[in-house]
Order: sequence, then C-alpha cells, then structure tokens
Amino acid sequence: MASNRSYRRALPQNVVRAEIEKDRGTQFDPEIAELMTAMIDADKEYQMREA
Repeated sequence: MASNRSYRRALPQNVVRAEIEKDRGTQFDPEIAELMTAMIDADKEYQMREA
C-alpha cells in the first residue's frame, strides 16, 4: 500500500494504517498487524514509503 503501483500512487501513511486496523484479524494476522501499526506509529517522517 505504501508503494507506487502501475494503477495508483503510494497511499498516505494514515490511510495505510487505517486499512491495516480495519482488516486486522481478517485479511491481516492480528499479531503482524499490531507490529505494522507500531512501526507506522514510530515512523513519524514516513520513511517506509516508496520515494
């Protein structure tokens, strides 16, 4: 979601986080989702996205 694709640009960090939270336990493993949201919260400068 945080990478550019041929059909769309990288999504903003708040949108990526919201999608992970929304799909936690269904599309995303709850433990992995927790780790990912923690990483997103720690990445204040949004360095994990594709530049």
